[in-house]
Amino acid sequence: MSFIIRRRRLLMTGAALGVTGSALAQRRGDEIEIATGETATIDGRHWDMPIVGGTTVDAVHRSVLLRFPTAADEVGDFLREGRVLGRAELVLSYSGYEIVPDGYLCRDGLGRKLWTDDPPSWHVEVFPLRRPWVADRERGPTFNASANGLRYWNRYGASDPQRDRLTGAIEPQELSTYVREARFDITPLLATAALEREAGARLRWLQESGFLLRKVETYDSRYREPNNAYEWAMPTGGHGLTFTRPRLVFAGRRTGAIVSIVMPPALEADWKVRTPDGSKPTAVMPTVQQLGERGRRVLLARGDRPKWELGHIAELRRAGGDNISALAESAGDAGYKIYLDRIRLLLSMPPRYWVGWEIEDYILIWYQLRDLLPPPVQDHLKAYWTAWLQPDLPTDAFVHPQSADAIDYWRRNHDWRGRASFFRDGYNFAVSTQNFNHTAAMGALLGGAMIGSAYATGDGRHGLEALLLRFWGFLDGSTQEVLDHYYLSITLSGQKMFADFAPTPVDRLMGRILVDRTMEILTTLYHPQLRRFVSSSNRARLSGVLVEQDGIYGALHTVSKQGVVKYADRPFDAKVHGMPVWGYDFPPGRVAMQSLQQPWAPAWLSGLVDDKPVPFEETSTETTRGYFKPPLWRRSYLGRWHGLASTDIRGGTVDVLGQWVRTAARSTRLEDLGTLTVRYAANRPDLVTTREGVIPQAGLTLTYQSRNRAIIFAKPHANREWLREAVGKDGLFQLATVIGLWNFADSKTWDIYVDDRKVESFPHRLTARQRILVRDGVTYLAILPLPAADLGRDAEIEIGPGGGGKADPTQAEIAPALIISMFNLKRGRAAPLDSFDAATLANRTYGGFVLEMGDAEQHGSFDAFAQHIKTNTLTAVWKEDRRVMEVAYRSGSDLMEAAFGTDFTQPGEHHFIINPGQQEKAIPYRRLNGQWPYLAPGLERDTSWAQQGTNGQLEKNGAVLVTEPGKKAYLLSDPLSGTVVGYNPLPDPQAFALSARGGFALRADGKVGLLRAEYRPRTHELLITHALKPDQKAEDFARTFTVSGLAAAPRATVNGRPVEARHAGNGFQVPAL
Repeated sequence: MSFIIRRRRLLMTGAALGVTGSALAQRRGDEIEIATGETATIDGRHWDMPIVGGTTVDAVHRSVLLRFPTAADEVGDFLREGRVLGRAELVLSYSGYEIVPDGYLCRDGLGRKLWTDDPPSWHVEVFPLRRPWVADRERGPTFNASANGLRYWNRYGASDPQRDRLTGAIEPQELSTYVREARFDITPLLATAALEREAGARLRWLQESGFLLRKVETYDSRYREPNNAYEWAMPTGGHGLTFTRPRLVFAGRRTGAIVSIVMPPALEADWKVRTPDGSKPTAVMPTVQQLGERGRRVLLARGDRPKWELGHIAELRRAGGDNISALAESAGDAGYKIYLDRIRLLLSMPPRYWVGWEIEDYILIWYQLRDLLPPPVQDHLKAYWTAWLQPDLPTDAFVHPQSADAIDYWRRNHDWRGRASFFRDGYNFAVSTQNFNHTAAMGALLGGAMIGSAYATGDGRHGLEALLLRFWGFLDGSTQEVLDHYYLSITLSGQKMFADFAPTPVDRLMGRILVDRTMEILTTLYHPQLRRFVSSSNRARLSGVLVEQDGIYGALHTVSKQGVVKYADRPFDAKVHGMPVWGYDFPPGRVAMQSLQQPWAPAWLSGLVDDKPVPFEETSTETTRGYFKPPLWRRSYLGRWHGLASTDIRGGTVDVLGQWVRTAARSTRLEDLGTLTVRYAANRPDLVTTREGVIPQAGLTLTYQSRNRAIIFAKPHANREWLREAVGKDGLFQLATVIGLWNFADSKTWDIYVDDRKVESFPHRLTARQRILVRDGVTYLAILPLPAADLGRDAEIEIGPGGGGKADPTQAEIAPALIISMFNLKRGRAAPLDSFDAATLANRTYGGFVLEMGDAEQHGSFDAFAQHIKTNTLTAVWKEDRRVMEVAYRSGSDLMEAAFGTDFTQPGEHHFIINPGQQEKAIPYRRLNGQWPYLAPGLERDTSWAQQGTNGQLEKNGAVLVTEPGKKAYLLSDPLSGTVVGYNPLPDPQAFALSARGGFALRADGKVGLLRAEYRPRTHELLITHALKPDQKAEDFARTFTVSGLAAAPRATVNGRPVEARHAGNGFQVPAL
């Protein structure tokens, strides 16, 4: 309520408020307690709403203003009796805390028990206010004003330390179930000129202005859970802390002296709250018109873009699914309402709230949409990142988020801040998953730049170079998440954030190189007729293999004239056969927003995306974090209407993938596609169900692929616990190599043949000596079984229904149209796993098949393909003494030979499918026409348009990149446009010379640092981006590049700036930096 303080003049000595000491201890009777307080709440979610009363504070939006309307009079009377002030305290009693706060995002299902069973020990911080106020439903204080509509804080939230509040004067105090009374020493405020020069005015301050109270803890490490990086229960900043019985306690000491002081007159209520002072609010929403104009600017794509690219960006933005594009699309009243809803949602997110892989949205909001955000919302984002990054702490103060120290630190110190953060030390210095490392480095570098933290940006910069670029980007010819559809999408989104918004040129170039490499991988694996990526997958859900389109599809869509995504007109929540059309980890709306700063890839790449010359191939090394030397191998082959991909030893969700169209046309829907997957399975096979992209499997496949042919060997796990997990508790009745043939067409028009006879009904049984052929329109498959160990079975092979399960993330029930089961064990009743001889299962059980794919473009007709298969020869012999199967498959003029072993070890944990060093026991040899079928030493990646290696010379499609042996180099050479891009992909100084067909040559006149050099012959453009690290000196590097082989000077840009290519001898020179 509001009231009028009566006018009064009080005479006291100036010394009355200036004495400190132990008077309270000496004269306990000389105390006065003032419990007549008035409160008002100001809330950062409600900028212009007076809230009378309130005793609950939090660390995000809710502050309580507290004053004591009778304090000046009562303290004056107390001192007039002949006392001097010994001590003054503000005292609060504990009332409780909020388990689940209202109006904040809160995962109460994950935190309620923790918050309830282990009450917090939170603190209150107190700020003396510099402005008078009165609690009133119309003219009371608000987040914006000290008197609503009339007098405004100098800065919203009474946050200006010069005009609104005094900071640092009062120590925070605990107020909790453990410490039920908080006592704040306010003596210095009354005994010094900290707030007011005159002693009487200090007393009036208590009566008219008082204090602003807030909770200290913006999150609480007390609720960190062991080995959990996600901090589900820690963001408790919005949880209120409630006090009761606020009071002032004064202790005085009697003195014989007569003292007097003039008290300034009390202010009348009308003067205090009804007289405007000409100030303006500082927390103000943009108007509809302002927002519309700013939103239009935000949504403009930078640079010259082709119309088809802008059209595809618009398609993705309409599909949406992100948290940011709606902020910019706010024209008109309806858009403005959506904008306000989004702002409210953003303000409801407490600091350090884990948003998973949507975190890019909350960095993009800052870097892309900041002009749309009122200052309090900008502050809210800064507070969010301040909580995560703990900017005042150096790196060595932190421990790993998943370490025992992260828990023990709080137990030892009871420090709510903790010493662990997802975005600081741990994942910027230690290898985790690829997406974890990317996300942590992105948050540290870009979030750190947002709040001006040198420590955080240093962590992010270390993570960017050491982990993202050197380790995940160029350690070998592949990377962990190829092709894990949603995980790689998370990573790609993070890479683009570096390329677009990282604070320094060298940071941005590292990001650009990472984006280029991922886009090269995606372009290589993308089949323009299938409109799917043809690749093996380690962690993947079947929806991603079949139909779901996460951000990797959206990014490539912006580079394609014809378009990559299907169902572009479907909303974000659309489903096909119960599976999502769009991925949620990197939704299409965010792809569109991330397309605006700069393209995902140059426009010339559209030719290779849409009109890829076939056959198109990839061979790459896979060292699995550097552990496998010699490396493992990945392959992908794209024919006109089909593709085949595999990893030789991985144990992933999809180690072998065949995919095709059945009509000679670009696919527009799932029903156009056929798909083949393989798994070694126990009991009733489930080829669908995954948990976080993986599924317990009964065994593994070992694969040797050459072009559109693969020899696939299968066996049970030697690790007994892995096998037991896959078998389940009900015992074992079946072990088989299972092929899934996926066909979602309403009417199945394919034909299945065993030898030369068409199969008319299913299930159909056959022997391992028979061959299976599939004709699915223009695409053909041949499946030639290998000998399989017999553990007891009533059939060798069976074709029929089965293999169904529930597909993440929607739990859609799907199944292959048919499965082909090649049995090692098939019995009517289950038996305990322990009743089977472990050595027999681990070392003497085997099976598999040879797969060859083809299409009408390659063979002309199915009859020709069938005749080709009939003339091919397959020899497979099990060598019991060595526990090895030797296989020789002659297909046309090529002879594929391989040996597959069973006597190798597997680790105890799931880090690897076999122990490093065992790969040559698993596959002792592979030959193609008597020769090594993979890459030569020093070459790590070789595709139909790209190479990567350390051999000092890369060559592709007439382009040559010469560097220094032993150092990484990377080359792209587009066979269609003739464009070449040469990279020094790591910031290690080396020589650099790039040439291309037609005579173009570029040579650095000295060492180069991190470098991207691109030549476009069709437009005669030379684009060079060259950056040095802070500790590299320009004088140690090339000052110019020399260009030769051109009749005229190229149109050159260096680091985004047009430069003149000056004549130099028979060529031209451009500056290197």
